[in-house]
Amino acid sequence: MRVPRRRRARGFGKGPKRTKIFVLCEGDTEMVAIRHFIRPYWESQGLKSVSLHPVNLWGKLDDIFGHVVRARKDPKVMAIFTLIDLYEMKRVIHRWDASLDEKVGQALDWLRIGGAPPELKDEFGSESMRDFYRPHLSVHEVEAWLLADGSCIHQDVKPLEGAEEKDMLNPPKARVKKLLSKMRRQVHYSEVIDGIRMFQKARFDVVYESCPYFKAFYDDLESVTKTALQSEA
Repeated sequence: MRVPRRRRARGFGKGPKRTKIFVLCEGDTEMVAIRHFIRPYWESQGLKSVSLHPVNLWGKLDDIFGHVVRARKDPKVMAIFTLIDLYEMKRVIHRWDASLDEKVGQALDWLRIGGAPPELKDEFGSESMRDFYRPHLSVHEVEAWLLADGSCIHQDVKPLEGAEEKDMLNPPKARVKKLLSKMRRQVHYSEVIDGIRMFQKARFDVVYESCPYFKAFYDDLESVTKTALQSEA
């Protein structure tokens, strides 16, 4: 009796083993979060064989689409993600009464295809591209993850419930600066130096359980990786 061959997951066929995921980061803070918060947990979960590579966009969101096209040509790249602050996402105009989910949806539509150059619209609208390119947002800023933990900022800071839902009038970065000034009498907030210290102390499980947009981002990272590893086994 002939045993049927197992069908491979779409997008992960034979060829060089895919061992990298790129994460296009809006700036320094997102880079720090990937390196010092997500990557250590990632490796602790037995996923070290697939490396997370943060790439700094330096705020140049229009460069995203060129990065994706180039990464797609690298046979070792499994997928490419984005981590862009909703707060800094000025490419779309929201209705004054738009819900948070609607704002996120509009921003993701721009990242998926709306912001692509005309000559790349068809490519970014293809099913194969949707498998490879997976945009995500930090809501409203990546510092919301620090506020969700609280104690990583200072031992006396309580977790902020619904940290991702706080409005843009008092965004997460501004809240962190105020807390550092109050608790540590620190005037200047360094996104890299202070960011490393705080993200290294942040509790992954606390942030994961209290930040649904972060959870969606991490779950997607993990799902893509496990699907690819299983198909290439």
